[in-house]
Formats: sequence, C-alpha cells, structure tokens
Amino acid sequence: MRSLRVAVAGLLLLGAAACANGMTFTRAQSAPIVRDTERQNKSTVTLKRGQQLRVVLHSTYWEFQKQSNRSVLRLERAPKVRPRLSGCVPGEGCGTVTASYVAAAAGSSTVSATRSSCGEAMGCTGTSGRFTVRVVVR
Repeated sequence: MRSLRVAVAGLLLLGAAACANGMTFTRAQSAPIVRDTERQNKSTVTLKRGQQLRVVLHSTYWEFQKQSNRSVLRLERAPKVRPRLSGCVPGEGCGTVTASYVAAAAGSSTVSATRSSCGEAMGCTGTSGRFTVRVVVR
C-alpha cells in the first residue's frame, strides 16, 4: 500500500513539474479531418471509420446530392451556404457551399454535387457543373 502511495505521489510531482515547464498533456487526437475542394474532383479519398470528410465548393450555386451509400458515409448536417457579399457581382455565385460527412462503416460511397450556373448568366459546359469524389472507408 505504501509503494502505491509513493508511486501516485511521484506521478503527481512529475505532472506538476511538466506543467511548470510549459508542457501540457492531451489525450490522443482522432484522425484528422480530410478537406476536399474542386481540385479533388474525380478523385478517390480513403478514410478510417469515424474520420470526417469536409467538402468545400467555391460557388453558392453548387447543390450536394445524396451520397451513394449512406450506411458507409453519413452526412453530418445539411450543407451550409456562405455567400460572400463584398466585391461580388450579383449573379456570380460568390461564396462557398460546405458539406461534412462521417465515415460510418467499411465500404465505398460517392459524394457528388451539381450546378447549372457557372457565373453571371453563364451556363456550365462539359464537366464544369459536376463534382464527384469516391470515398473508400477502411
């Protein structure tokens, strides 16, 4: 019993010394959030279960579609639109749309978004109005 008290006291002193030297103890960090933008269009992202994927698309005209396999990849909350009002021509779609997902189970799913306007009174041509990312959860 005495050796247990000595061990606990030693740990307390060690912790106090570490704090006095500016060291802090934190619990282990979870896997980092993966951030995707238009640059990752048509790519594949690999996540661990519980890891978060945040997709930020740079136009308020983007609309996220339902992910292809919701048991693998779960939408955390409704996509958030953040318009940028200053320095923007009306009708240009300045701002971002952000969707956050959590890797829920092993498997694969696809995140996609579409838009029909690619700027002030400009329709999208080719693939400029389509965003897709394949997500693999391990």
